[in-house]
Amino acid sequence: MTSKGGVKAAIYSAAFLLRATIADNMDIDPEEIEICNLRRSEIDGGYVSEIALSDRLANGAGFVREACSDWDQLLYEILNPKPHSFPGVIVSDAHRMKCDSACYDCLKVYRNMTYHGLLDWRLGLAYLRILHDPQYLCGLDGQFATPELDGWLGFAKEESNKFASQFNYQPHTFGSLPGFKAGDRNIIIVHPLWDTDSPREILAEAVANAGNGPIDYLDTFNMLRRPGWCHIKLVEEKEGDS
Repeated sequence: MTSKGGVKAAIYSAAFLLRATIADNMDIDPEEIEICNLRRSEIDGGYVSEIALSDRLANGAGFVREACSDWDQLLYEILNPKPHSFPGVIVSDAHRMKCDSACYDCLKVYRNMTYHGLLDWRLGLAYLRILHDPQYLCGLDGQFATPELDGWLGFAKEESNKFASQFNYQPHTFGSLPGFKAGDRNIIIVHPLWDTDSPREILAEAVANAGNGPIDYLDTFNMLRRPGWCHIKLVEEKEGDS
């Protein structure tokens, strides 16, 4: 299982992050670049996403072609940004302290209002880091030092306790991960990009720590944005097991 909405949010956020970085590097208006397609494709029984960018004008100046001629370098510049570049401003302490997902200083603009509920610079950055580094585990290895993961464990615990209090659940910790108990069910809080069908590292430890009782997962993307929906899903899953 993967996060319902969280993975989609990561892909859309990555697309807007790429567009803004290319525009910043070339000193052009981001509107010069069109996010013309985002789709899911099946490969070897699994699914991958495709992000297609193009120049906005049919006979454009080749901005996208030039930017993507060295794809690895573009990703490197985003993940290891210079201080005053667009990605550098995003990962700065000043921005991270005031922006928990997206704002008009990073990914939000008037023309992408349709996607505002999905945008999250942390998820977009994590997604691009996965593309750049096959060894990156997005926190499953217990490492939360990168800008997109810094503070995630504390944030997850805070949101978990808030959710448990709101719906009268019992807060609990499973290994190093926060969560709560709902009757005999163990609810573990996870990152939206973790694969809960194949737990590994700290998630596997949390599952082992939960014992033999039924286990469900809530990811921080949905828990933050639609707690009522999360609660309903937990109730439905409990009734389905009865």
